Amino acid sequence: MSRYRPYFKYFKPVRWHFFGSVIAGLVYAAATGAGLPLAADAIFPLIFESESAGGQDQGNWFVDLVQGWFGDLERETLVLIACAWLPVMFFFRSIGGFFSTYLMSFCGFRMLEQLREDVFRKLQKLPVSYFHKYQSGDLLARLVGDAELLRRTTSRAAVDLIMQPATLIGALAYLVTKAMNSEGTSMVLIAILSIPICVIPLRMIAKKLGRKAKSLQASAGDLSGQIAESLQAPMEIRAYNLQETVVERFRDRVKLIIKYSLKVVKYRQLISPAVEFIAVLGLSVAIYMGAANDMTLGSFMAIGMALYLSYEPVKKLGKIQTLFKEGEAAIDRLEDILLADDKLAEPVSPQRPQIFSSGVNFDNVSFGYGEELVLRNINLRVHPGECVALIGASGGGKSSLFNLIPRFYDVSGGAVSVSGIDVRQWTKSELRDQIAIVTQNPVLFRGTIKENILLGKPGASDEEIENAARSANAHDFILAQEKGYDTELSEGGKSVSGGQCQRIAIARAFLKNAPILLLDEATSALDNESEAIVQAALAKLIKGRTTILIAHRLTTTRIASRVIEIEHGEIISERSEA
Repeated sequence: MSRYRPYFKYFKPVRWHFFGSVIAGLVYAAATGAGLPLAADAIFPLIFESESAGGQDQGNWFVDLVQGWFGDLERETLVLIACAWLPVMFFFRSIGGFFSTYLMSFCGFRMLEQLREDVFRKLQKLPVSYFHKYQSGDLLARLVGDAELLRRTTSRAAVDLIMQPATLIGALAYLVTKAMNSEGTSMVLIAILSIPICVIPLRMIAKKLGRKAKSLQASAGDLSGQIAESLQAPMEIRAYNLQETVVERFRDRVKLIIKYSLKVVKYRQLISPAVEFIAVLGLSVAIYMGAANDMTLGSFMAIGMALYLSYEPVKKLGKIQTLFKEGEAAIDRLEDILLADDKLAEPVSPQRPQIFSSGVNFDNVSFGYGEELVLRNINLRVHPGECVALIGASGGGKSSLFNLIPRFYDVSGGAVSVSGIDVRQWTKSELRDQIAIVTQNPVLFRGTIKENILLGKPGASDEEIENAARSANAHDFILAQEKGYDTELSEGGKSVSGGQCQRIAIARAFLKNAPILLLDEATSALDNESEAIVQAALAKLIKGRTTILIAHRLTTTRIASRVIEIEHGEIISERSEA
């Protein structure tokens, strides 16, 4: 239970529903654990007594109770009231069970909502480097599948943790009371000693199931990752005829999931036979001892039912233990996200310039993704309003230098400063408010063209959006769409061409109107016609902004005032453009 304690906070907003579930569960337990044995003890003997044995009604607690309320009643009336006992008990049992399960399910879904939100929020705050360690499909499986498993575990377990112990206590209380008040039944209680014996196989099974559940969850994450990977690369799979290879990998992962799923099912289903076998041994001992003590069938019915109602909660509590083990596997995977260390922590005492200057400085900067450095002793000054182009072979360190400015990564040595302040002393949100980025493959989100442009400045007016689109040379092609600015874009912006996608991204940057602009090979994937249109938009975009651009094409460097060549993580040349 200690593993689940940090997640109890999610029940706080629904605590009254939780308490309602507890009360309903206690009603269910009382009607089951005490109500049914009492029926076997007093109700059935009264109903099925012969007329000649009517004197046996004396000493029956039910008869005494009814007559205490209503006075002396005829036998037919007593039998009628007795027959109503079972429907009343099952009514309370059903109502209690329904509301306990429903209210706890309500709590569980609310918990799931908050948990997923917390996990998703943490994913948005983690540094870019975190996403290099996990496949997107695996993270999706954790956010959806593992969170749902944890909800299901807590909801089902919480219901049974209320009802089953209370049912067990009710049944045991009846047995103890019966033993104390009825001669010849105390020896039957020895059969209760078999209840603790049930715990031994349950603990062994739960331990094995926990290990298999962890393997199952990990395999499910791998499968989700492979599915996401294959769906994101349909062209490459077909171009290289990888269909059968992908299917074979999929088949192997599915087989592995089936293997672990069957292991989980095996250990989960072992619980009932193990408990039932021990229970029937205990019941057999009870039958023998009852017969040895000349116990009547009527008296033993109540004892036998109470014993059965003692074993049933133990069996269900054993299943709860296996549920907890499965849930712990989900917790482990979720906590990989929730407890992940944000290596780009916010500064304790953030700084901001009194008067902002868009200059960017690299002072003796070194950087590496691991032990090997990809940037070495970089010194560079980019003055306010200046446009600097970075050129060089792929892998030389241009993108790494680029990514240090918005603090997607932290330097290994030296410092990067914006407006004279180390980027590590800015809050990340304020720093990134000063920067607009246009990449080689910009991301367009599902939604309308208007909504995608609005990401640059949420709340902007329609006029501002249209002016940004005109500046990006995007207005005309947007109006040519069926619904204009309200045209829905498909996932990744695949419903528009590469050049159109770039211009929407540039319009987003125009709307943001940030003083620092980062362009990452913004035209390298375009044809000549599209490039010319985008280049014209970029020429307008960089005016008055401090711009750093990565370029492979000479046409891109024409808009720069300086060109810096980087090779093997070092600046090897610098020239000014006329």
